[in-house]
Amino acid sequence: MGNKNWIVFANRDYCHHAEALYELGFINWKARKSFKMSIGDYVYLYVSDDRRVRFKTQVVAENCKRQDNKYWQVPPSHDPTYKLEYRDEYDGHELDDAVLREHGFNGGGSILTPSYKNTELLDYIESVFGKDRYGYIIDEVIPQERSRELARLIIPILIRWAKQGQTNKTYNHLIKELGYKIFSGIGKQLGKVDNVFKRFREITGDSDIPMLNSLVKDKDTMLPSEGFSIVYPNYQNMTDDEKRLLVIGLDTKAIGYQNWDWVLTALELVPSKIDTDASEAAIRSGKFYGTGGEGEGHKKLKEFIYNHPEALGIKDVKERDMEHILLSGDRLDVYFVLNDGSKMAVEIKPSTSPDADVMRGLYQCVKYKTIMDAEDKVHGEKANNSTILVIGSELSPENRKVQEVLGITVKEKVEI
Repeated sequence: MGNKNWIVFANRDYCHHAEALYELGFINWKARKSFKMSIGDYVYLYVSDDRRVRFKTQVVAENCKRQDNKYWQVPPSHDPTYKLEYRDEYDGHELDDAVLREHGFNGGGSILTPSYKNTELLDYIESVFGKDRYGYIIDEVIPQERSRELARLIIPILIRWAKQGQTNKTYNHLIKELGYKIFSGIGKQLGKVDNVFKRFREITGDSDIPMLNSLVKDKDTMLPSEGFSIVYPNYQNMTDDEKRLLVIGLDTKAIGYQNWDWVLTALELVPSKIDTDASEAAIRSGKFYGTGGEGEGHKKLKEFIYNHPEALGIKDVKERDMEHILLSGDRLDVYFVLNDGSKMAVEIKPSTSPDADVMRGLYQCVKYKTIMDAEDKVHGEKANNSTILVIGSELSPENRKVQEVLGITVKEKVEI
């Protein structure tokens, strides 16, 4: 019978297993009658502080005296142990708790006792550890340490844009995402990123991995700058129309590519995410629903927009309404029907609205347009609807990213 794969729960409140593995190269795991490991078995550690599977170890001895005492935060057991020797560490996101649940994981409580029976889960974990990794390419191709750090930030940002279908990003967008106000050498850094991908394609033999650099454009021309010729020879000799056709083709390949998660894992990179966790948690808590009626600031701004649509650049209003009821039962703060038959829903968020409520407004705009389009479809009418979010403040950096992904029109800092 072959070696088994196990999953165990490593509770950091009890023992600093990671430090033990780094410094000793092994940990001791208490032997119990409820399970029986064998020499040669592989043991994957789900670590409590990261809420993910992080380490791969192997049973190399049984009935051992404990040798990792100093890493324990509570008095350790002195019963016989298995010696689990370090084999590998995974630092990506494919073994996060949420992902594991898609592959049969039932939560930390299910592995309080070491288990080998969840073969679906363990086969998945084994497959992730078995993937080839090419993070060394970045160090090999880029000699400067700071440029390596930037490449490890830039590549995940570009991949996020590709996955979101974002093809209208500029050099300034990238500079801001990197945390800078000014960065004169961003083009050179993008050239180094492309060198990483060229080497990556060469080593993996996968010529289908798209170029990402075309996603970043000059704000005036909405084309890559002349420096793009570094990654695409003859670019500077093309006409603007030829450049545009080239870039559309490259962008289409980038946003249509289905294996960006594999690229991130293979290059050992951390995915770039829009940090909306706090706002999402606040929204899902329901705290913005039924909080005592309409606030004075909301009411005044709503009435102002109702009476002054020109503040939003809206002209030729045929009909208008406040608290217009859609067939879904949703109420629109302000609703306009224009002379050309088009309809516009306006969602209002006064300056007192927290970021979470503003983010909710962005998603409300998505919903309202979808419902208005559905109403027109049922009525046999041509859908010509739009939405706009009016806020009394300015979008936060994270909400601006959400707005750009969703393509919502926002009118900021509207004052009465």
